[in-house]
Amino acid sequence: MNILVVDDEKFNLIMAQDLIKENIINSQIFLCSSPEKVIQKIEEYDIGIVLLDIIMPNINGIDILKSIRTQKKYDDVQIIMFTGIKDKTSFKTCFENGANDYINKPIDFTEFIARMKASVKARNNILSLIEMNDTITKQYQKLQTVTQELKETQFNLLQKEKLASLGEIAAGITHEINNPIGFISSNFDTMNRYIQKLRKMIFIYRKFVHISTEKTITREKLMQEKTVIEDIERKQKIDFVLDDLATIISESSEGTARITKIVQSLQTLAKTGTENEMVYNDLNQIVEEGLLLVKNEIQSVAEIDRQMEEQLYLLCNKGQIGQAILNILLNAIYAIKSMNLSTLGKITVKTYSSEDYVICQIRDTGSGIKEEHLSRIFDPFFTTKDVGDGVGLGLSVAYDIVKKHGGEFYVTSELAKETSFTIKLPANGSDQYHAK
Repeated sequence: MNILVVDDEKFNLIMAQDLIKENIINSQIFLCSSPEKVIQKIEEYDIGIVLLDIIMPNINGIDILKSIRTQKKYDDVQIIMFTGIKDKTSFKTCFENGANDYINKPIDFTEFIARMKASVKARNNILSLIEMNDTITKQYQKLQTVTQELKETQFNLLQKEKLASLGEIAAGITHEINNPIGFISSNFDTMNRYIQKLRKMIFIYRKFVHISTEKTITREKLMQEKTVIEDIERKQKIDFVLDDLATIISESSEGTARITKIVQSLQTLAKTGTENEMVYNDLNQIVEEGLLLVKNEIQSVAEIDRQMEEQLYLLCNKGQIGQAILNILLNAIYAIKSMNLSTLGKITVKTYSSEDYVICQIRDTGSGIKEEHLSRIFDPFFTTKDVGDGVGLGLSVAYDIVKKHGGEFYVTSELAKETSFTIKLPANGSDQYHAK
């Protein structure tokens, strides 16, 4: 933490420097005895906390405080007024102009260290919020990068089908990302309001502490002030604010995690399909990533029945197997949509193992496939969809991926009732994949 101490008296500068060095770990202290150079030093040394004397020659500390707060880029800098002034008017002026705290002169070691540590903690909390916001921004940038990668990899049928799949689910993906971004943004607005309330209460508490030290104060007056503070706390709902802050931070973290999962799934989908990335992957995780990408599409069409056996690992190219499963899920969604049902259909996803194989079965209660079409559904460009709804590559690409992995692909169907696609893959991979 970079800390700037501003005072025209060298003794105060040295004493503050020594106390900070001894008690605030991971801090770097910069000293300034010229008020005119404060802004320059904040910029030059990336200052996070300013310890600012009020009474100095030429320019007083309050004028410097105002100057700092006029620049938006320094909004998050913690400013502590370092003063021997005791009057309430000066305190009020300082806080109204953006001061975060104050430290009295002559220096009380205990008070000085406590207030400095509190400011460091406050600054670190602000940096954590900024980092969280940066994470969301980076995830959004990754999403844009993934989308660009998809546009640039249309050189074969596999990539062409990936783009077609993404086109079908783009609106759903946008909704799934915008939802957490929306409530995270709302949470930041709420946190900002809460911070203003807490800042106001801290000022009131400090005022109470200051009053309590006056020699002329009576117990009756103190109790009156205490009652006033308790009444303000109730009106400001401070207990609720403190409890809600923890919930807000937790919700924001969960939202960031949701965005990360979606972006990671899209990154898998975006790979060109030419990489020989044969590593062990959890089949259930691949399935869940596919379900996540089509979540928005499915929720208005069908219920999902998961019947997943645990610990189903296989040696495979994750991106390609994910593409195959995604294509089957999209096919199931379309089949149920085409029924124009007044109630939700059902998609059952079952994963299990058998000897040296792992198996994924996806069953839907959609329109089914005519018997004369069953032998052709894996042919490139064969489709029973309406013109404009598909080019007939989805199941063909899925079939090629499964065969390339040394697996088997089955389909059974009963018209207007049910269709079942079953992928059977060798758990330890296939030499055929490396040979191609």
